[in-house]
This record gives sequence, C-alpha cells and structure tokens, in this order.
Amino acid sequence: MKQFYACVCMMLVAASSATFAQTTGRWTHQIGVEVGPQYAFDATAIASDQQKLMLRDVGVGIGMALNYYYRFDRSLFLSISGAVGVFGNGYFRRQNADGTFPVVNTFYFQNNALVNFAFTGGLRYNFSLTGFQPYVGLEAGTYFIGGGGIRPEGSQTATVNLALTPKAGFRQPLQPGLDLDASVKLIALITGYVPFSYASVNVGVSYALNFQSE
Repeated sequence: MKQFYACVCMMLVAASSATFAQTTGRWTHQIGVEVGPQYAFDATAIASDQQKLMLRDVGVGIGMALNYYYRFDRSLFLSISGAVGVFGNGYFRRQNADGTFPVVNTFYFQNNALVNFAFTGGLRYNFSLTGFQPYVGLEAGTYFIGGGGIRPEGSQTATVNLALTPKAGFRQPLQPGLDLDASVKLIALITGYVPFSYASVNVGVSYALNFQSE
C-alpha cells in the first residue's frame, strides 16, 4: 500500500511538473484585456472663491482596459494601457461658503453616464515567474472625464486630469503564452474639477506575442 501511495505521489509530481513546463517560457511582448467593477469614493475640494466643490453618491461602475506589456528585465515589465470606466449615478455640485447651493454649476448625471477615458504608462514587478505569480505595479497618466450633464463653466475644471494608480495582483498560466491576470487598483485623480479616487477589481487574460517554451 505504501508503494502504491508513493507511486501516486510521484505521478502527481510528474504531472504538475509537465504542466509547469508547458506553461512557462520566455517572451518580450504581451497584450491583454481586463474588465471589472469599480467603486468611486465621495470627494470634496475648495475652490479659490471658497465655494465647496463636491462629488457625491457615484457608487459602483464598470471598467475595461487594453494593456500592452514589454518585458525589459527578468522580473520588470513596462506597461501601456488604455481604459474606459462608466458610472451611472451621483452628482457634481457647488456649495457656497455660507452653506447655500447656487443654481448655476450644479451638475447631476444620475440619468446620464459619467465616463472616464484613461491613457497610462507604468511599471510592474513580478515576485515569481512560474506558476502563481504575484506582482505589484504603479501607473501614471491622463484621464479624460466626460458624460451627460457635467460641463462646469469657466476654469473650474480640467478636461484632462492626471492620476496615479498603484496596483497589486497575480498571474496564473492557463496554457503556453496565455495567462489569467487578476488585480486590484486604486485610481487617484490629483487634478480636475473635484479630484477623486476610485478602486477597481479586474480580471482578464494576457497573451504573449512571441512566446517560446523553455
């Protein structure tokens, strides 16, 4: 019986080793797609005239991104991404210093989508290169915010906003050259009408364009 169990264990080890051998390899260029929910946090800023600028009740939206990765070192990757995020609730609003709300520059988008278009570049570091592969990364770039009913007048907003995006996630090989990619991101806008932040949970796949099995 002991010999039987030992034989089974050896077979399992051999099978897992064969799977690793089939799903690990070298590559330089990789493309991917990811999708997932995102949650926006309420935010407040103070304008130069002491009016309070508010973003409220944006809630949960959905986002999708297309990614390109260039592997320039054993564990370091350059990333370039284009993403779109859509929220369907909430409002932008101005509040006077005395607590009253002006009629002008109150922008609701409860029945219209608040849309973000993002173009970012960054770095990713993989802690492992075979099997389960946890990683961390940081991206920075421009975010274009638009959508129904949110066009503040004058110089109260910037069409293009800058943002930083720390992230953490993992890769899991599915087959040669194809990886499952899951991550959590925090997108923090640092300029704009009301600089705000939102978190996203993303799941997708990435495909190596020049995969070579090892």
